[in-house]
Amino acid sequence: MSSPSANEFAFAKANAYPVVSEIWSTFEATLLVQAKKLVEDIAAHQGRDSKELWSQIKKQIRIPLAEAEFPEPTLCSYSIGSQSSAVLQLCRAPCLLGFGTCPKHANLAKADHSDDTSEPVEAIKDMDGHTYYVDSKKIARDKNGKPKGIVKEDVLYLFNTP
Repeated sequence: MSSPSANEFAFAKANAYPVVSEIWSTFEATLLVQAKKLVEDIAAHQGRDSKELWSQIKKQIRIPLAEAEFPEPTLCSYSIGSQSSAVLQLCRAPCLLGFGTCPKHANLAKADHSDDTSEPVEAIKDMDGHTYYVDSKKIARDKNGKPKGIVKEDVLYLFNTP
């Protein structure tokens, strides 16, 4: 077989597309797994030992991924709220390779979500033992995040609600 010419290299380079290495590695590993399954099927059909046939064919495979290592799956770090609580939780859905969020949150604008939205709060209790959370603006909120009063000079003033 003849070696590729300079024109063929130029054509291949002009039509090259960048691919994330993890995706390419996964693709190669998938090809290797499918090749092994095909060899096992052929061996079963011919009545031969699949390990022996695989050892003969493996020499011809040019994919250097006999023992592929796959990265740990990353989980979505998008903070989501709950209807029953003011506490934010992480989405924790699997992420796309190369992204820090899942497909559901990948297209959301950064303006809508930033990690700086949560601020420290102080938990205080009233005389009846109900817990309220006071933010930097001195607004006292219940566990659901609804404003229930204000704090002035270290005194909790609750709103009158019917």
